[in-house]
Amino acid sequence: MTPSFLLTFILVAISTSALAHGSEVHGSTPLPMGLDPAHLHLLTNHMPIFITLSGVLALALALLWKNEPSRRIALILLLMGTVGGMMTYWLGQQAYKPVRGLADEVGQDWLNLHMDRAEQVIWLFLLSTLTTTAALVAAWRGLRFSLSLTLAAGALGAATLAVSGWIADAGGKIRHAEIRGEEKVVPEIHSGAEANKH
Repeated sequence: MTPSFLLTFILVAISTSALAHGSEVHGSTPLPMGLDPAHLHLLTNHMPIFITLSGVLALALALLWKNEPSRRIALILLLMGTVGGMMTYWLGQQAYKPVRGLADEVGQDWLNLHMDRAEQVIWLFLLSTLTTTAALVAAWRGLRFSLSLTLAAGALGAATLAVSGWIADAGGKIRHAEIRGEEKVVPEIHSGAEANKH
């Protein structure tokens, strides 16, 4: 069992647990050393954007240069970015109630939209993580379909990068009235997010 597979298995188990609790549990879970999920969410929310972007660019160059070691490094970056996305999602679930208490009324609507968007696409991060892990294993073993898996991992990585920006757009407007545009404008929230207002 490779270390990347073991790491993926552990993180998939954590994200599956968070998905199982879904929108009905948004309380803060105690973390080691008194760490706060809201602050950790703010720290990790850059991982699915910047690390995944680095991975996509590195993969494009590795494929252009036909360089196998560079391709593996790019896949590791993609894996870190998508696993970071699942970790950010889990921490966001834990931080929901504390952040809701800090936000103004419009910010609470943005928070619900931010969470609703994340819940709609978390499956894409899981699929990308599994595909990237499979591509890494195939590359290390020199399997003939490793290039196909690598291309699929790159495409899924690019997709998670796009949706990360979409999720982050709503997240940034929770506490930052200056980037909301017209502060009185309330975002349109899907019906699923209405259940999260408790």
